[in-house]
Amino acid sequence: MTTPSRRLHDAMATYFDHSEVTSKMLRTLGNIGPGGMIVADFREKAFRVTHSRTLAHGDDLTLPVFGHGDLTRHLDFLDQEYGTWEDFVAAVDSTAYECMAERIDDHNATRFEVIRMRERLQELGLDMNTAPSYHRRPLIPGHHRGPSVLEVRESYIDRGHPHVSVMLKHPLPEKGQRLGLSLITISDHDRHVKGWPKYVPHQFTANAQAYLIRERVNAHLARIRP
Repeated sequence: MTTPSRRLHDAMATYFDHSEVTSKMLRTLGNIGPGGMIVADFREKAFRVTHSRTLAHGDDLTLPVFGHGDLTRHLDFLDQEYGTWEDFVAAVDSTAYECMAERIDDHNATRFEVIRMRERLQELGLDMNTAPSYHRRPLIPGHHRGPSVLEVRESYIDRGHPHVSVMLKHPLPEKGQRLGLSLITISDHDRHVKGWPKYVPHQFTANAQAYLIRERVNAHLARIRP
């Protein structure tokens, strides 16, 4: 028997039957530059382009689906992977629509501490640059045949210095699983600057880590400033 919540889930996933990610949207995303984001807006039942600094990360009715960082990464392999710009646009549109139900489930599985960290980083001038991506990884590193845990990966850029980026990997434990370590990495032009693991069990740790990231980014910028 289909439950009311499942029917609502399925209805939301099909909201975008008559919307699409277009060539114009992707070109606008490129023009916006670092921090640009295509979102699925459930209020408008449509995809739209915006800047991630406008996002309310706790809003369940707006989901990031494709960021400027995703665009630049895929364009590096346009000829090999897609062939033409038109094929690339079609692939992004197809993936955005076909993965909608999965995106809703992943968003619902995202812990409040992760949402709070997104909000605080945004307030501190670090803009989300790729749509959050969700993967399963071994619960115990290296044990690929054992149990797995869901992990969310997301990247940010410094608003004033977009060559500086921050990658976050947060485990999203399910019932009965212990919380694992989040991994935080700061890079400059893809060169490693600083990285550290940290348990993020609640919003206070999330806040503290966001401020620590900001401080370490500032310290790196001070070191390289002419």
